Amino acid sequence: MDRPIPCATDALVPSGLVDREFLRDARPADVTNLPGKQPTRRLKGGIVSLCDGGVDAICAPSMANKQAYADAHGYDFIVDADVIDRSRPTSWSKLLAMRKHLPRYDFLLYVDVDAVVMNPETGLEDIVDFDYDQVLAADSNGVNCGVWLVRNTPWTLWFLDELWAQEHLVAPKNTWNMLFKYEQRAFHHLYASTRWREVTKGPIYPNANTVRARTKIVHACAFNSQPWFYETGDFIIHLAGLKGTVKCVVFARYYARARALMRAKGMVVAADVDVPPPSAWTCLTKNA
Repeated sequence: MDRPIPCATDALVPSGLVDREFLRDARPADVTNLPGKQPTRRLKGGIVSLCDGGVDAICAPSMANKQAYADAHGYDFIVDADVIDRSRPTSWSKLLAMRKHLPRYDFLLYVDVDAVVMNPETGLEDIVDFDYDQVLAADSNGVNCGVWLVRNTPWTLWFLDELWAQEHLVAPKNTWNMLFKYEQRAFHHLYASTRWREVTKGPIYPNANTVRARTKIVHACAFNSQPWFYETGDFIIHLAGLKGTVKCVVFARYYARARALMRAKGMVVAADVDVPPPSAWTCLTKNA
């Protein structure tokens, strides 16, 4: 996938991955209350993450990275284990966490545990776009919900509920045609992404045109970069697809770099969140 130069927070993804064309088999888009009205006061933002099961080696440093970034910008950082629904894989519960806490904020950014803030100078205000209700990044596999910004709007709250309601995608009887895992399936279904439709061969979600019209898709380098195309200066790197010890070792390298950069830029990192990166031994002996 070609990388824009420079990769700004509003860098658009290649047209072939955007899927913005009108779908004739779905209802017309409802864009009521768009564009949204930007408040004249300072926006209240927060960052949400979950840390549960199978990520012991990277959990503490990952949360420390996000807490330090949030502290530097005056955002709240939310880790809410109480919302985790044990009847589904943990990743689904990001929807519950966002739905629970969004009403108290102008916007929230969800960041997966295996994602690291690498450029602490980038602010979430640089990503928020009042022409849309949510912003996601896309790579060669399409949109990815591992890093995901949403605005507090009635439509977003409804959409979070609608994503959670896709129970048939939690544990489908046949998985051979499931391109993605967990809540990624629900998003691709509701967005009616081209890849999803080509492989699943299922019916188009009736409100897909509305989901598309209210969703801004940016290039992954903007805030959901991955190791194979990450460059210094990218906001967040996401280790999607890496597993176990390999993920832990790669995480440790990027986390150490981010920690050193925050110190070099004079950002005050509170002692209780100044967590060292996982050692090689930790990566070998703990799940990650």
